[in-house]
Amino acid sequence: MTISSKPLSPLCNDSVFMAKVTWNEFRSLHKGQARDEIKVLWTQYKEGQYEIETENNEAPVETETIEVEEAEEVEEIDHRKEFLKLFNELYILNTTGEISKSLHQELMTHALATRPDNYQCGAGDGWTLYLGETNKALLVNETRQTAFAITRKYFHRFYQGAALIDTQLFSDDGGVERLKLRFKKLGKLVSRYPVPGVEIRVPSSKLDIPLPSGVM
Repeated sequence: MTISSKPLSPLCNDSVFMAKVTWNEFRSLHKGQARDEIKVLWTQYKEGQYEIETENNEAPVETETIEVEEAEEVEEIDHRKEFLKLFNELYILNTTGEISKSLHQELMTHALATRPDNYQCGAGDGWTLYLGETNKALLVNETRQTAFAITRKYFHRFYQGAALIDTQLFSDDGGVERLKLRFKKLGKLVSRYPVPGVEIRVPSSKLDIPLPSGVM
């Protein structure tokens, strides 16, 4: 490290005590000069009229640069879309009749994400099917006050002739839409089919209705 000094203009008061050296250090930096001359320079230094410059010849210390990776954007899952795709694969296109356990578990994951919290279906729940003029329909679990937006085709495929399901017919689709809106405001509308045997459990016919205890 080498240190040099130079006189300052009286206006350069912002550089007062820049080097912050003691008297002894100051003298050692001015070896070879007369003592009286050093005293004059020391006085100028304290008054900010004399600057001591330091020059550091050491290699600069390299600082580590940390690159911050941008967080990967996570695509939001469309649970209803995924549910319908799996439902179609498991219940509509399936020709073997066998239900894949892993796919069914995945289906139920999407089912939980698209229905009201704490919804449970009991074997004795009462149901009403509301029909309009078109293919649109609403299947309501009257016991749980929860509605599923379905189609006539779905109902005919899985629950035609089933017991414990009442049927109500509207003169137009406006009645079905108004009923859907009411359940939606209540937070009890499920915009998809119920999972057979899980979210809807009804006897396949009146003959399958369990008899009361003690009745033969």
